[in-house]
Amino acid sequence: GGGGGAQGSFLSDADLAGPLLYALVLGVVLLLKGKVSFGSIYGVGAVGCGGMYVVLNLMSTTGIDIYRTVSVLGYCLLPIVLLAAVSVVLDLRGVAGYALIPAGVLWCTHAASLFFTVQLALDDQRWLIAYPVMLFYGAFALFTL
Repeated sequence: GGGGGAQGSFLSDADLAGPLLYALVLGVVLLLKGKVSFGSIYGVGAVGCGGMYVVLNLMSTTGIDIYRTVSVLGYCLLPIVLLAAVSVVLDLRGVAGYALIPAGVLWCTHAASLFFTVQLALDDQRWLIAYPVMLFYGAFALFTL
């Protein structure tokens, strides 16, 4: 595990504009499929970010603020947004979905758990962080079906 200075500088500059934009783009892309999911996206996002904030602060001695938690989880949502865009033109209920959906969820999980382990210095607990993060992104992946 571990990371470089680029990840450390990213975590010190937490913002919410990007995550909100990604959530909005996800909703618009799903709207192209005929699914109105804006409320569900923001609801799952809010509850999931709040839950991850609590879990991360229970696991670490240094702690993390809610803005950084939302920022990391929101920015790492990009592969799911791309997956939703692919689902507009390609049906993900077949063989393509069996490959793309787990790949997208694992990509999001890998990125977010890496940022959290670097920020909280929890290298030995990366897999414990990755599990609830994977559940969070798995919920968003279900929207793309």
